[in-house]
Amino acid sequence: MKFLDQVYFDNSLRSYIIVCLIILIAFVLKRIISKYAASLLFKLVKQKNAGRLDKLRFDSLVIAPIERLLFLLISIAAIDRLNFPQAFLFSIHKVTSQDIVEGIASAIIIISFVSLIIRFMDFLVLLIKSKSLTGTTPGEHQLLFFFKDLIRVVIIIIGFVFVLKVSFGLNIGNLLTGLSIVGAALALSARESLENLIASFIIFFDKPFQAGDLVKVNNFSGTVERIGLRSTRLRTVEKSMVTVPNKQMVDSILDNWSMRDLVRNEIRTYLSPHTSSDELEKVITGIKEILSLKKEKVDSYSVYLQEINNDNAIILIIYFTKFALPVDDLNQLRQDINVDIRKLHEKHDIKPAAPTSVKIVS
Repeated sequence: MKFLDQVYFDNSLRSYIIVCLIILIAFVLKRIISKYAASLLFKLVKQKNAGRLDKLRFDSLVIAPIERLLFLLISIAAIDRLNFPQAFLFSIHKVTSQDIVEGIASAIIIISFVSLIIRFMDFLVLLIKSKSLTGTTPGEHQLLFFFKDLIRVVIIIIGFVFVLKVSFGLNIGNLLTGLSIVGAALALSARESLENLIASFIIFFDKPFQAGDLVKVNNFSGTVERIGLRSTRLRTVEKSMVTVPNKQMVDSILDNWSMRDLVRNEIRTYLSPHTSSDELEKVITGIKEILSLKKEKVDSYSVYLQEINNDNAIILIIYFTKFALPVDDLNQLRQDINVDIRKLHEKHDIKPAAPTSVKIVS
């Protein structure tokens, strides 16, 4: 088979075929090898109560990066056995095309390895969260994800530095000095982003709110879904997502409704100004009895004659309910109280001067 010894671009045809076969075998076996490697890695982090869900999640996060890394390592190692064609050899400012290709190859390997580390870290974070569901608060979970994002940024920066050092032979000392100067310039030009980053640390350590809290800031209110390095995401009652910069969350007046123990509810009943004092006493006493019968949901209440004018007599009813009371139960309670007040008016044949006005102050 002399034709296999024929040389094309400084390599024999036999060498090209061997390299192609190695790459083909790597492509075919990468799934099997990566699953086996993933199983070995999983055993290193497996806990006694790690179940099938953890294994499936681990596989979904790690297998693809392992496949990519193994395939690239084998392919690049096989291609490296070939001689670099002299026809493609040239230099740019003392850097040859062979150096450029080798640098790009090593950069691809480093990037794939960094991707694998990030995916592995994502699984560890999810594993820690699942193991501590009963012993930690939503704020601690959010802190865990916050530091995951921070570590991710650090890993990416380290990978970038390694690419410049290993792939392109740059001096790390000079590079770090240059990065510090560039970083200072970027900090001045991106002051707002830096302020948001600092504000995120203030939020996590001062804890004015945490994930899951119902808050109001500026003209927006909603449930905190995620606190990131730059912004906080709120899910509004309209189910839309509002992104608020962390600096505004810190600098603005923030009302954390989840910190309340009680919810204030207010009702005003408008009676005829000609309603007699005895009838007013009956209405006030009757409303107090209505609220007293609901003491399992009503924490405290106050009922009094607020004002009498030429148009009506106003009875103000204020009662407090537990904040933990479900929304459906709270709405049903409000309805029951209003219906009972209407029945009380009908019982004593008291006509309101105007339709009952209900105002809920939350």
